Amino acid sequence: MRFLTGIGAIALIILIFSQLPYEILREERFRLYGETRTTGIVTQVRTDTGATDNEKFLIDYKYLDQDGIVRYATAPLPKDIWVRFKPGNRLDVLYVRSHPDLSRVGGEIEPQFQLWLRQILQ
Repeated sequence: MRFLTGIGAIALIILIFSQLPYEILREERFRLYGETRTTGIVTQVRTDTGATDNEKFLIDYKYLDQDGIVRYATAPLPKDIWVRFKPGNRLDVLYVRSHPDLSRVGGEIEPQFQLWLRQILQ
C-alpha cells in the first residue's frame, strides 16, 4: 500500500510541475536582476480578434536598449489605456537589463500568476 501511495504522490508532483508556466518563471527570474526604464515610441495601434472572438487591444512600440540597439515589442492593453495611444506617442518602457528583448509597459495585461509571482519575489 505504501508503494502505491508513493507512486501516486510522485505522479502528482510530476503533474503539478508539468503545469507550471516555465516561460513566466524564467521571465520573472530575469527581472529579479533588475529592469531599466527607458522611453519608447508607439509605432502602431491595432486590434486583433482571435479565435475566441475576444478583441485584443495591442500597441506595437520600439525602444532603445542600453547597448544602443533598437528593439521592437507588442503589448496587450486594456481598452481604456489603449485609446490614449497614437503612432508617434512616447511611452515608458521597462526592459530587463540581462535580456533587453523582455520588456513591458505600464498597464500591460499580464497573467495573474505573473503578477502574483512578481509580488512575491520583490
